[in-house]
Amino acid sequence: GYFIPIVDACLKAKRHDHAPRTRAIVVYPMNALANSQLEELKKFLGSDPATQAVSFGRYTGQESDAERQAMAANPPDILLTNFMMLELLMTRQSDIDKAVMRNARGLRFLVLDELHAYRGRQGADVALLVRRVREALAESLVCIGTSATMATEGSQTVRNAVVASVASR
Repeated sequence: GYFIPIVDACLKAKRHDHAPRTRAIVVYPMNALANSQLEELKKFLGSDPATQAVSFGRYTGQESDAERQAMAANPPDILLTNFMMLELLMTRQSDIDKAVMRNARGLRFLVLDELHAYRGRQGADVALLVRRVREALAESLVCIGTSATMATEGSQTVRNAVVASVASR
């Protein structure tokens, strides 16, 4: 559900700003989810980069050096990654990583998928990462947290209260 407003915002922004840049970063707790969503985006937006109105790419550490260099040179509108790789992108000093982060300046959306997965120390680390991303890349950042399994028991009112509790933290 979050991809539709992101794609819409990318299309609208590209009408006014033709410079290629990353407008959304989607963070997954594991590479398997990023890989799965990459395949879904190919179905939704097309698999041929030459014909995509909104581009996307995965940067999780599974990519070859050539793929990472291509992404740094031609940034996707939507970047799929995991929280650890985003941390590394923010802190490593390689020219490729720096370019990927430069391309995301003015970031509009930061999505944390499977929000319930970030608990305890890992949750604290991700919270700090979100703050650093906001400070480094975005003046006006829309943060989106998703979870299909955050609350599955009880009445709708009980489930809403559980979701509100998590969101308030």
